[in-house]
Amino acid sequence: MSEHRKSFRIKITHDSFGECLGQTRNLSPTGVYVQHPKLASLPKGAVVYGQVQDLPTGAPSVRMEVISVDAEGIGLRYL
Repeated sequence: MSEHRKSFRIKITHDSFGECLGQTRNLSPTGVYVQHPKLASLPKGAVVYGQVQDLPTGAPSVRMEVISVDAEGIGLRYL
């Protein structure tokens, strides 16, 4: 299975809701789509922190910007 097709649990952190566990979709070198209905409340341009869960070694928290929003979740660009 190619890397961009794998799905990971990811913790998204933002001041408006605290923490939310979503599911990645379409992981790429420049960004990721995260599926979770709660995330659809974020406006474009909002900055969030994301941390992939369940890895054997701890993943870093990555700063990302919301670039698209739909009913299922958000598209994020790495900053």
